[in-house]
Amino acid sequence: MITSVDYNRVTVLPLHVQETLIKKSNTKYQTLFLLMLDCGLRVTEAISLQVKHFNFFTQEIIVKSLKKRNKQTYRKIPMTNRVMDALNNYWLILKDKTPDAYIFPPGKSAKKGKHLNRTSVWRQIKNKSDNYVYPHMLRHTFATRVVNEGNDIRVAQDLLGHVDIRTTQIYLHVAESERRAAIKSIEQQPWYLQLYRRFFPAKQIILTPTQAGMTRFHVGRTKELAKLADLMHKKVNTYIQAPQGLGKSHLLDNIKGEKILRLDEFAGKKALVGLLLEIFKSDKQGIAEMLFEVKLTEADALPDTKDLIQQALSKERGDLTKLISKESIKRLVELLILVTAPQEYTIIIDDATDITKAGVKNLEKLKNHFHLIVAARNIKIDKGTFLTNFEKIELQPLNREEATQLINLAAREMYTRIEDYEAFKNHIWQDTGGNPLYIIEIIDRYSKEANISLEVTKDIRHTAAHQEINMGLPLIIMISGLMILRYYGREAGEDSSAFMFLGGIFLVFALFARPLANLGKRKWI
Repeated sequence: MITSVDYNRVTVLPLHVQETLIKKSNTKYQTLFLLMLDCGLRVTEAISLQVKHFNFFTQEIIVKSLKKRNKQTYRKIPMTNRVMDALNNYWLILKDKTPDAYIFPPGKSAKKGKHLNRTSVWRQIKNKSDNYVYPHMLRHTFATRVVNEGNDIRVAQDLLGHVDIRTTQIYLHVAESERRAAIKSIEQQPWYLQLYRRFFPAKQIILTPTQAGMTRFHVGRTKELAKLADLMHKKVNTYIQAPQGLGKSHLLDNIKGEKILRLDEFAGKKALVGLLLEIFKSDKQGIAEMLFEVKLTEADALPDTKDLIQQALSKERGDLTKLISKESIKRLVELLILVTAPQEYTIIIDDATDITKAGVKNLEKLKNHFHLIVAARNIKIDKGTFLTNFEKIELQPLNREEATQLINLAAREMYTRIEDYEAFKNHIWQDTGGNPLYIIEIIDRYSKEANISLEVTKDIRHTAAHQEINMGLPLIIMISGLMILRYYGREAGEDSSAFMFLGGIFLVFALFARPLANLGKRKWI
């Protein structure tokens, strides 16, 4: 029972009361209560959350305000580590992960409704706290903790999404860093746990649901993802390097933010025209007007030329694409800079592996005005001159533990059809070398089989894996030959010492023949 707190006078639930409430709840309600305790959500806001409202990549929740009657507004709230840990566990049992799905669907006994109702939440909190705690106390605890930790009251106002429009207008410009600092300040953990977390950070298997790509989750690379999120937040130019299949595109799919422009590749005039069209929301007429005004402005010093330009542009307005394409690449770069504010847009380039020298020159001009995120398998030294103010993130294959987690998640629907699951996992790990794309592809191939016997497990291989090198037979021949030498040495009399010595060495060597043979059979990508 919770008996050590006078709830008639309490302004914030003590940490041990919070922990008791969480421990006595199941995974679903643990997540719900923590969203109220550590993010300050109202009950209705929490039960109305959908998958699309979670940005696990930046560890934020996008909350739709339920108190604005005339204007629908949203607020962003960073998540604490214990919220992230709870969501990781809850995500594994959540059945519907589509963007519009509600995170907290109603229970089986519910007669109607798309998500949990307030009564269910009230009942759970009262039952788990012996009727002492009521829902709004969780939100009140959040607000009190944030303010009492010395954070600016404006930060608490922004995080809580208060109703008064005259007040909230003041807080529209609260810095992102202040919101994150406020959330971090309420993580009350003993010093030894903080020290342990510093050297052994919590492993987050599932980092974000995705709407694109071959999977609906991230596995591994927590440091790389955290670094990318930080660089994205700080608007630092970033270069992501990785061979095929290590998840560059999957990672880029999860970058969320305002005013993002994305290109498959950065190739010549076509890419620049595409950026202009995107900035103007495909309003070619708007681009034409912009070009028209720029040319007339430049011609102000030359009255005789101004009329000629106006006549020429008027004739070409019927074919706007032709009008845009007539501009030089240099001119298009200048126009991109002219119509945007510094760092206003983030440009993501999916693959700059085959970037041309002209593309390099254009990026050298754009990199100091736009925020750039460039991915490539590799970039040649002579074409890497635009990377001078970029931070580099290099993706590596998954380690064995991470690869196993990916295999478990990707193959869980066909688990009952696999005869030897351990052999299945080992074979995939050896065959793919921890390449996420190859893991997903080979599991997809296995899914076509009605029964995955041990023989089927061994027969199916990824085409990108190198051929096996079976060293078993050569080792057997060598060892057998040297054992014969030992026998011959025993029969040779006085000259037997050398043969006996060599044969003895390889008798010892024979003890390790099997692991050496297995080592020789390993496959490499």
